Amino acid sequence: MTVFHKQVEIRWADIDANQHLRHSAYADLCAHSRIEWLQAAGFGPQQFQALAFGPVLFRESTEYRREIHLGERIDIRLSLAAASPDNGRWTFRHELYKPDGQLAAIHEVTGAWMSLAARKLIPPPAALQPLLAELSHSADFALLPQPVYK
Repeated sequence: MTVFHKQVEIRWADIDANQHLRHSAYADLCAHSRIEWLQAAGFGPQQFQALAFGPVLFRESTEYRREIHLGERIDIRLSLAAASPDNGRWTFRHELYKPDGQLAAIHEVTGAWMSLAARKLIPPPAALQPLLAELSHSADFALLPQPVYK
């Protein structure tokens, strides 16, 4: 299993009035890292369109540890913190590290896959399974119950 890394530079638009990374920028940067992971593995927006499905988020949370400032290059490490046996339900964990290696934040999203035509939850398409299987699990990875699709 591999840990996906994405390095990002904090831009002026990412900063709030307190001169540190604004709270909603954490979600934006982490969403960007998930898309970069999929694209790097050959599963880009075209595949989502062709298969008419996408992710749906149920919960999103951030634990702030250290301030992140303008111009810093942050390393975002993506792992799977929880998943059902078929990877239909999941929690992705993003750990954001400062240039000196300090953990600055932990951002998690919990969700599932949804058919865009039926507007119902579905298991991930077969083409996505190897990518999910290859992504590193967090040290505290939890197995979620197998969903029942209707």
